[in-house]
Amino acid sequence: MMNIKNKNCKQQQGFSLIEMMLAMVIGIIIMGGILSVYTNTRDLQRSSEDQVNLVTDARFALETIGYDMRHAGMLGGTNVDGLVACRKGDASCPAAMPLAVGDCQAEWYIDVSQPIFGGEGAAPAGYTCILNHQPNTDVLVVRYADSNPVATASLVGGTAYVRSNYLAGQLFVGPAPPVIPDDEDAMTGNHQLYSRAYYISNFTNTAGDGQPSLRRVDLINGPQVQDQLILPGATNLQVQYGEDLNTDGSIDQFVNADAVTDFTKVYAIRLWVLIKTEHEEKGLNTARTYTIAGNTVNTPNDGYRRLLISSVIKMRNMIKVDEQAAAGS
Repeated sequence: MMNIKNKNCKQQQGFSLIEMMLAMVIGIIIMGGILSVYTNTRDLQRSSEDQVNLVTDARFALETIGYDMRHAGMLGGTNVDGLVACRKGDASCPAAMPLAVGDCQAEWYIDVSQPIFGGEGAAPAGYTCILNHQPNTDVLVVRYADSNPVATASLVGGTAYVRSNYLAGQLFVGPAPPVIPDDEDAMTGNHQLYSRAYYISNFTNTAGDGQPSLRRVDLINGPQVQDQLILPGATNLQVQYGEDLNTDGSIDQFVNADAVTDFTKVYAIRLWVLIKTEHEEKGLNTARTYTIAGNTVNTPNDGYRRLLISSVIKMRNMIKVDEQAAAGS
C-alpha cells in the first residue's frame, strides 16, 4: 500500500520551475502581440476618426459662414440700405439707436450700408472687439436681417431689429416697433438684425493655450457684442472678394481685402479655411506648403494632420435694385 501511494504522488507532481518560466515567457509574448495589435488598431481608428472629423468640421465652417454671406445685404423687405432709417450716420433717425456694449466701433452693429467688409491679414483698424487675433489671417464682416419675420407680439426687449417693406424701413430695438411708410402693407415685417465678424484666434478655451480656433464677434441681446467660439482647430482663414467693376452684375475680379475698391460692389467671396486634427500622430511628417489666396503658408512637422477647404459663395442680395423706382413704374 505504501508503494502504491508513493507512486501516485510522483505521478501528480506540478510543473518544474523551468516549465513555469517558459510558459510565462510565451504568455508575455502572446500578450505583447495582442497589446500591439490593439494599440495599432486603436491608433488607426483614432486617425480615421480625426480625418472624418476634419472633413465634417470643414463643412461646418463653410456652411456657417456661407449661410451668413448668402444673406448679406438683406434687410427684411428690402436689400436697399438707403431705404432704412437709423442706420449708421443717419441724421434723420426719429429715435437714436442705443450704443451696443462691447461694440467694435461706434455704431458698428448698425452699419448696414456696408453689409460686407474685411481685414487683410489683420483686424480692421479700430476693431476693439477682436482680441487675440492670429497674425496673417483675414477678418470677414457681414451684416443682414433674418429673412423670417418676427410677430410684433414676439419682439424681445434689447434685441435689434429692422422693420421694413419694399418702400421703407427702420432699425429699432424691441419690444416696440416703429411706424414706417406703408406700414399696413402685408409685406411689412420685423426682422432680427445680425452683425458678425469672423476671425482666427490664437486660443480656444483659455487665452494663451496655444490652440487656434475660428471665432466670431456676434450681436446679441442687449444690444451687446459677444465673442463666440465657432470651431476649435481652425488655423487659417483667407478671403478674396469678387468685385463688379462695371456695374453689370457680373464679377470682374477676385482681390484681397486691401485691394477692394468698393465693398458694396462685392457680389461673391472666395473662402479658404485651414483646419488641423485634434490629436497628434507620432511619426507622421505633416510639414506642408499651401498656397492660399496668393499667399504661401508653411505648416510645421508637428504630427497634426491638416485639411484645406475652399468655396466660392455668391451673394445675390448684394446686387441692389432701385425698389422705389420699380414700385413707381
